[in-house]
Amino acid sequence: HPSFTKLDVVFDVGANVGQTASKLVQRISPKSIYSFEPVESTFAELQANAKLLPSVHCLNYGLSDVNANSSIHIYESSVYASTCDRTPVMSPENETFLRTETIKLKTLDKVRTELGVEKIDLLKIDTEGADLRTIRGARESLQSKSIGFIVFEFYRPSDATGSSGTLLPVDQALVSHGYRLVSFYTDYVHSDRSTGIYNALYMPEPE
Repeated sequence: HPSFTKLDVVFDVGANVGQTASKLVQRISPKSIYSFEPVESTFAELQANAKLLPSVHCLNYGLSDVNANSSIHIYESSVYASTCDRTPVMSPENETFLRTETIKLKTLDKVRTELGVEKIDLLKIDTEGADLRTIRGARESLQSKSIGFIVFEFYRPSDATGSSGTLLPVDQALVSHGYRLVSFYTDYVHSDRSTGIYNALYMPEPE
């Protein structure tokens, strides 16, 4: 099982240009950070930013619930890129929408085997609404408790339409694998609609 005394191995899913990776290097200096970024142009920036960070391994694909190609919507601000048709904060109707690109997706379970990673101490997911898909692709790793802490982004607790980017479906999935909520962090609360940008932190239930 991952130990909770140190964070040696980090999976940074939806790495964007490496903001999280560089903060982690400064604060806790993990032995290995695997940064997953499927969008070509963003990946190029990530690689450039990671040049001086030897512990960061850049991988040009996303983690989801399938091993296949998919399409992703790209916006002027690369942080909003999403494989979801629409999220509570973005859709192709938005004036900042640029284009749709084909990207490669793999499941976390498959990637852990490919990379020979026995355990992940911290799994950070920021995939603009597709976080549940990433969790679904990590079934075996969650079941075997090969993942320690999990932090993911959401926009609102629940949604009548079962929309992407909500907390409750991800919570249900994690609880079903024996994980529990530890904390919430608020990035941003919208003043004019009932969404925000929040992160939730989970860890395995005590045995």
